[in-house]
Amino acid sequence: MKNDVVKYERICEILKNKIICGLLPPGTALPGRAKLCREFHTSERTVRRAVEVLVQEGFLEVVPKKRPVVACGYLDKRREEQDERETADAVAANDILKSGILLCYPVNRRGMLLCRGDDWKIPETIVANMNPDDPTGFWRLSNRLWRFFICRNENELALRAVDSLGLGEVDPLPGTRENRIDYLESLKELIQTIKRGGRPEEVHFDALFSLYGIVIDRIEGEPVCRVTPDSPLRVGTKNFEQQFRRSQERYSSVYLDILGLIAMGRYQPGDRLPTHEQLQEIYGVSIDTTIRAIRVLQDWGVVTAAPRNGIFVAKDLEGLRKIYIAPEQIAGHVRRYFDSLQLVALTVEGVAEHAALHAKPDETRRMLALMERQWNDPFCHQLIPLTLLEFITDHIRYNALKSVYELLLKNFSIGRGIPKLVQKDKTPVNSELYRQCMEAAGMLKAGEEKRFAARAAGIFQQIHRLVIQECKRLGYWESAGNVYDGTALWK
Repeated sequence: MKNDVVKYERICEILKNKIICGLLPPGTALPGRAKLCREFHTSERTVRRAVEVLVQEGFLEVVPKKRPVVACGYLDKRREEQDERETADAVAANDILKSGILLCYPVNRRGMLLCRGDDWKIPETIVANMNPDDPTGFWRLSNRLWRFFICRNENELALRAVDSLGLGEVDPLPGTRENRIDYLESLKELIQTIKRGGRPEEVHFDALFSLYGIVIDRIEGEPVCRVTPDSPLRVGTKNFEQQFRRSQERYSSVYLDILGLIAMGRYQPGDRLPTHEQLQEIYGVSIDTTIRAIRVLQDWGVVTAAPRNGIFVAKDLEGLRKIYIAPEQIAGHVRRYFDSLQLVALTVEGVAEHAALHAKPDETRRMLALMERQWNDPFCHQLIPLTLLEFITDHIRYNALKSVYELLLKNFSIGRGIPKLVQKDKTPVNSELYRQCMEAAGMLKAGEEKRFAARAAGIFQQIHRLVIQECKRLGYWESAGNVYDGTALWK
């Protein structure tokens, strides 16, 4: 198995998608275990565990001495699940559904445009199985269709963000059969348009992105949809951040960030680092994690540490450049950085326009003044794009979307910890980024929200391209790509 992303849970999800979408109809035998092991790059034990879970959930049946087959009774299980669903909370649903539009719309759009040739087999099969006479099944397949296009981006972080919103488990109130027929015909037209090389906007993609739009039209006056009892659309986003951040902070995140701060000049040789207690507070980790992180830095000669004496920096930027860190040691962080930059680049235009509507003139002036001070500071000029992203994040008014962007903001700082990626000196590249950031802030100050949003999108798209280009030069690209197989998210 390539990594810990494609585990039995991921295999379960992929096989379950195929069953629900009709690619594996009732009565179909699964491929043999050896073939599944090759397909998912994993062990027979992992495949066996995935099959056991699907049997327990009623999707598969096991016949002695034969391969597992898709159960005919899983449709009855879906009807039972429908009976267990409850009406969504209007306030929580409003927050999450509007967050979903700003987050999902551009990612879905890109996913569709990436499809080529046989890639269309799954979405076309889903559409072919959407029966307007079965409202619940119809809309659940619609959710699967849009989720497929999210998966097609091959960005595990983006998929996890969308799944954490709970949108894939929404059962909208049925509506009319005529509406479902019209929607289905429009989906077919959309797919054919894109296959011919057209653009989604030619078939009113914004209106077709319909589940969320239909629900929002009805949200003020009446129940909007049915969801599982523990859905974020029912209980709100109080546990959303914890769910989305799972396993983000480990000891390597701590030592890489400290390396980045030294590389930027924030800490000089001889400077005392924060105590273990302070590091726990800064990074939200346990003392065992900070001890492991500092021990790694000691092994590399970056810091010295002694009980009751403190932790001190021992190397400057030039010294750091002489340390060899194998790309595989930081591949997970580099991949998370790439995924985060891509998700920002894809979604920030709509988010920035939303945020701009809630920014006060004096707040914009303070951002301009801060970026100017950062540019004139020998150590802080690298932080200017981060300041722009932080400003946007601070002015998001939807709790779910803000939680996603707070994580992206935190992940944006991973870059300073990637060895040799950060340059202490000002360069023509970061001079140009500073100019563009100041220009964007000036547009916002002038009340030009749409131009501000478009310029912000251009800035983060440029940063995404520059980082990929530089990481390829430094030899990080291939090892980061091996962290997980993006095609396994959708193929």
